Amino acid sequence: MADWLPERLPEDIDAERSFLATCCAPGAGFVASEAVFALAEEDFVHPAHRAVFRALRTLIEAQVEVNSLTLKDALDQDDSLNKVGGYPGLVELLAGEDVERPQVLADLIRRKAKLRRLVHLGAQLVRQAAEEDEPPEVLVDQTAQSLFHLAQGDAKAKGLLPIQSVADDAMERLHDRLEGRLSPGVRVGFQRFDELTQGFQPGNLIVLAARPGVGKTALALNWILRAAQERDGRPGQCGAFFSLEMSHEEVFLRLLAAQSQTNMKDLQSGRATGRLDHVMRSRDELVQMPLFICDQASITVPQIQNMIVKQGSQSNRRVEFVIIDYLQLLSSPENSRGAKQNEAIRIGEISRGLKLMAKDFGIPVVVLSQLNREVEHRQGGRPQLSDLRDSGAIEQDADMVAFIHRKLLPSANEEPDNSAELIVAKHRNGPTAIIQLHFQGEYAMYREMVRETSSYA
Repeated sequence: MADWLPERLPEDIDAERSFLATCCAPGAGFVASEAVFALAEEDFVHPAHRAVFRALRTLIEAQVEVNSLTLKDALDQDDSLNKVGGYPGLVELLAGEDVERPQVLADLIRRKAKLRRLVHLGAQLVRQAAEEDEPPEVLVDQTAQSLFHLAQGDAKAKGLLPIQSVADDAMERLHDRLEGRLSPGVRVGFQRFDELTQGFQPGNLIVLAARPGVGKTALALNWILRAAQERDGRPGQCGAFFSLEMSHEEVFLRLLAAQSQTNMKDLQSGRATGRLDHVMRSRDELVQMPLFICDQASITVPQIQNMIVKQGSQSNRRVEFVIIDYLQLLSSPENSRGAKQNEAIRIGEISRGLKLMAKDFGIPVVVLSQLNREVEHRQGGRPQLSDLRDSGAIEQDADMVAFIHRKLLPSANEEPDNSAELIVAKHRNGPTAIIQLHFQGEYAMYREMVRETSSYA
């Protein structure tokens, strides 16, 4: 790696020394603690400075008075005293110039460290590309993921925020919503459902679950289709649909059937010639929408993150809404400890990763999920939270859980029953409810019924 690095890296040894001298000075107290916890050991370049910083942080965490003797003891216990030149070297280091506001130096040290990480990341990419270690697509994905984590580093280290700062941000967003400059959430075109949820909120994980064949993919595609449509003069939401079961062509045909109100079988068989003009107009409408489709069968949460980052860097439209079809088909990363354990642990890790992705990107993430077979043996067959397959972690991580309940097999001499219920069984930020739907399977779409929404207990 060294051969690929420039001769000089961004660093400021004097700032590191001054920072440590200031934070270890008598009476530094709270100001020193605040500055120390804004940094990490890796942010320091000089080995001696790293050792002293580690010892300093250990003392602060243990609430032990910081002075040259307690630092010497902490370095001794860590077998690091020799790295600073023994006790005389420690005393000399602490004799450096101190400043009134160590946070200024902390910001400088962190900025230099971030620049070094960028240099190392660039050098690694140059080396791997030159030596052809990986295919270019893999290198691009790995680099995008590393850049994303680097960019997110400061956001994840916010720590405690004063109520004034939180209030200012919240009121600014509230004012923007009242003025119509900010959408309250991703609305999916189902009036009563949108009223109940106020739109899917940024950072939320939404689970849509049903037994196979009930139509959860159809409803999810209805959601992303309607969210992407212009409404009230506002542009549609940019959505990404990850299909782990169907090809991108199958996904598109379902979207086209719903948009054009054309029978799916007629589209697939080519018998829709009588509606060709209408179908082509619907096709033209679809291609103008901010929609993206991925049909990669074996995909992990980090790979999904990479694609979202890449899409944002390649266009002026960031992804605002993600749907994944479906949870149990997602793959675990090769280095995942859950990959070699039972399925409940594996699904739990993936579920947690999806929640963190939603929070990190500040977008709603909808994931479809299977139900276990217990629901089939229950009187009435109405799903409940315990019916989620490997349900513990999914139920815990989700901000909203919705079920589709529909009678699939009519009795003899009965007409097919296309009525359905959308059961909002968990809603962290609002009420639960049952919303009546009607399923139009030939168009791969749902619509709300006229009947009122009922409560769900």
